[in-house]
Amino acid sequence: MPQIILEKISELESMASYPKNLYYKGKIVLLNRPKVSIVGSRTPSPYTKQYTYTLAQALSKRGVCIVSGGAMGVDTIAHEGAGVDNTIAVFVIYKNKLNSTIINLTGNKYVSNYR
Repeated sequence: MPQIILEKISELESMASYPKNLYYKGKIVLLNRPKVSIVGSRTPSPYTKQYTYTLAQALSKRGVCIVSGGAMGVDTIAHEGAGVDNTIAVFVIYKNKLNSTIINLTGNKYVSNYR
């Protein structure tokens, strides 16, 4: 898995601290697109499910990449609405173990602090 060069990720510049190394799988060019993060409840209401999907789909059609954590619920629905070619999942790995939320993703793009 290739390592990301941190200096090229402008969004990290505003953070007080971040991991020394970040790794990715998928299309790194998605990092250059305008991005919106959509996160929310793991148990959304039917209205929230529909609205999240519609919003993510509409933003994606306009070239905005959807970024989320890939958790069940709103996060997964946002990834599905965006489509597999316009979504990034960001995972924080704790003690070298990948959270089971990766199973919920519709695509294969993600950014993590552990490979």
